[in-house]
Amino acid sequence: MSFVLVIIMSCSLAIATVTIGKIDCPVQFEGRVEDIIEGASTGSAFSTHTVLFKNLSTIKGDVEEQMSVEMLEHGPFEIERGKDYRIQLRGRNVCWVDKL
Repeated sequence: MSFVLVIIMSCSLAIATVTIGKIDCPVQFEGRVEDIIEGASTGSAFSTHTVLFKNLSTIKGDVEEQMSVEMLEHGPFEIERGKDYRIQLRGRNVCWVDKL
């Protein structure tokens, strides 16, 4: 019985986390990667690079024609020059990126 309760609690926490993530990302747009500016590599897991996106479509929030976004070099999202993505931001911080 306790095992079933743990599964149910885990699922409800996962759903709550996803819902909160979408609320906390007030800027969303579809954009094409125009350039990736490599940062000075420190060799750490937290090295970043700047990705320049051309705004193709604003979904919500205040989005400029060209957006400059700092992303982890070795992060969870792989970005390629010339490809289209749906980007979710909070300020200039990335919440989520989906390849279109």
